[in-house]
Amino acid sequence: MLKTAILATLLAAGNAAFATGPEKVTTVIFVNAAEEESSPSAGLSDEGRDQTRLFTDACRHIDVAAIYTIYVNKAVQTVTPLSELRQLHPVYYWVTKDQETRDCVLDCIVKQNRGKTIVICGNPENIPAMARSLGVRAKTVRSLYDKGSGQFLIVRVLGNNTAVAQKLNMNIQKKV
Repeated sequence: MLKTAILATLLAAGNAAFATGPEKVTTVIFVNAAEEESSPSAGLSDEGRDQTRLFTDACRHIDVAAIYTIYVNKAVQTVTPLSELRQLHPVYYWVTKDQETRDCVLDCIVKQNRGKTIVICGNPENIPAMARSLGVRAKTVRSLYDKGSGQFLIVRVLGNNTAVAQKLNMNIQKKV
């Protein structure tokens, strides 16, 4: 409950701070796919199910407009509870190592959801590159983003390619 209140306060404060200009702020919540069992076909581990539950609880009172995920079992399972809660079908996107293609896909996702809050679930290797594509400085990404399972990063994007990032952790025992 405390985590939900903190997340809601951070999102509200960030949107209020950017609301002075004529541009709409798009909020992207990047989430790492939750931890899976040692055999990927077995699904999420107990810790992964806890991470998914905590993420869903943290987003419970946030008006999420769309949920995007890579088509990997652990990523789909990470966003399924939130998509069921919000009655949204996850949209699958393709991750590529080609920066131009990745940037184009991400740009289309953000443009389609301008002024809204969206969730993008992916592998920890791809999220820093996507955050940088949105305009977050590489140094900021390195200092805020933990590539472990169960992490998420909130990025607020202005239309002029300015971005602000905040880190939150789904593991309630760890301090952020």
